[in-house]
Amino acid sequence: MRAPRRLLTREHRRHIPVGVKLHACLLLLGYTDEEITQGGIEWDHWPALGLRLVDPATGELIPHPNDPHAIRPMRKAAHAAKTSGTKATSAGSDIHAIAKVRRLTKAQEESRRRMLARDQGEALPKSKWPKRSLRGGNSFARGKR
Repeated sequence: MRAPRRLLTREHRRHIPVGVKLHACLLLLGYTDEEITQGGIEWDHWPALGLRLVDPATGELIPHPNDPHAIRPMRKAAHAAKTSGTKATSAGSDIHAIAKVRRLTKAQEESRRRMLARDQGEALPKSKWPKRSLRGGNSFARGKR
């Protein structure tokens, strides 16, 4: 009887699929098989896409949306809290930060517009509150207390 044939290294060490490599990496990070196979993991962009700078020359986001250094796995609940906040408030979440940037950008644009108008000699808009003069001067000098 003949001895069984030995497999060559290249015959039994085939290429490992990327999905298997990813599964192994997620297991090392502490995720369970159930989370990995049943969709319990979502991929988070960090920083959020709405908070990234835009390259003026190309119009691309910096860093690029699919940059592997700016994407990380997160559990669904943690990702939802980071994106939308808790049930009580959105403070500290991505949507809160994006809304704040939009508000500040609008306020900065309005401020720039007013400063440029002032430099060009346009009349300033009337203040909401009337000016109050100091009638009577210094009350301490006259003994009024």
